[in-house]
Amino acid sequence: MTDQGARSAPLLKDPSARRYLIGRVVSEIGSRITREGLPVTVVLVLAATPLQLSWLAALTMLPGLLISPAAGNLTDRSRRRPLLIWGDLLRALALMAIPVLWLAHRLFFWQVLIVSVVVSAITVFYRIADQAYLPSLVGRGRLTEGNALVNVADATGEIAGPTLMGVLVQALGAPLAILADAVSYLFSALTLLTIRRIEPHPQDNQEETARPDAASGLRAALAHPVLRWFLFTSGGLQLFLGGVFGTLYEIYVLRVLALSPLTMGILVTLGGVGAMAGASLFAPLTRRLGVGRALVWSLLLYALLSLLVPLAGGVWLMAVLALAGAQFLGDLAGTVYDISEVSLRQAITPDRFLGRVNGAMSWVAGALGVVGALGAGLLATAVGVRAAFWLASCGAIAVALAMLASGVGRTPMPSQPDEAHFQGR
Repeated sequence: MTDQGARSAPLLKDPSARRYLIGRVVSEIGSRITREGLPVTVVLVLAATPLQLSWLAALTMLPGLLISPAAGNLTDRSRRRPLLIWGDLLRALALMAIPVLWLAHRLFFWQVLIVSVVVSAITVFYRIADQAYLPSLVGRGRLTEGNALVNVADATGEIAGPTLMGVLVQALGAPLAILADAVSYLFSALTLLTIRRIEPHPQDNQEETARPDAASGLRAALAHPVLRWFLFTSGGLQLFLGGVFGTLYEIYVLRVLALSPLTMGILVTLGGVGAMAGASLFAPLTRRLGVGRALVWSLLLYALLSLLVPLAGGVWLMAVLALAGAQFLGDLAGTVYDISEVSLRQAITPDRFLGRVNGAMSWVAGALGVVGALGAGLLATAVGVRAAFWLASCGAIAVALAMLASGVGRTPMPSQPDEAHFQGR
């Protein structure tokens, strides 16, 4: 389907796009079960400490640091859809180890670490290939619509997955709940296999060796006036919100606030409802503000709302209301930012460089995410979980204010990639 043909009808009427999105919805539901279920497993089943959770989060983020450039290089030299299919199949196989080991009474913390790192490494390849695959699937003329639908699919997973996780954990136990994610990956692989649209093979660049080719995405992004700010923001958010909040949230909710796994699942589900609202509001917001202004203001709101997490406390109702506000409104603002950032990145970057630029973003986020995760355990041990959240929120707000002052808010949505910047790189 050409870009012109794609604009004549909603993307959901395109069979290839529809199959891709259906598989993504099911996969995201399963992924949310594992995202919450693995930390719940080590907290409730294996009695993990804050430092152990810190190691779990840091090692899970480590593949983003170690293999993102190579993953971007491979993506730019390969068809992307086969990479996605293999990624789904291998993640399903790895996750099945957790319920099998638990049923055999042989599940230990180090085994959860290994499975988490393996799944994370495969996911690095998957996400880089996935963001490079979308422009060829929907056409460059419909990137914002395609990314909005992707975020609707992700929000659906956020709505259904955490609550389903809470139900499955209380009914079957956390390790068995993870089996649902393995099944969802198998379904996603099946839907990708049924896509009929032929994906063009990227042109191989035989003049570059593997090492400079893998690093060229980082160099090009650092030299670009907009992409380098995306690198900065991606790393900053992963350092403070992904690293600290992502590491300590389960132990904060389950131990510090003494809420149940089901309550936590419902709260995270509210985040999915907020993300769905953000995806729905994206089009009218960008028509009124423009993509650039929507990006910077939604980022600032997202960072400010993170303050509600350390503010949670007191009676049960007040704690739940604060966390619910952080989840719903925070994910609404975060979704508007994500759609804006990814759409601009894809529109600016030529197809032949998409994998490497995505790999550069993943590398920076992985590096700072590892620092944030390790720091989270040390901060929680030294000053407490709540104080660690206060410090992380202040850091995220500083990142958002820097982006607001950068001038990126004046960036329009380009109709063509910035070929001149990438020429000869």
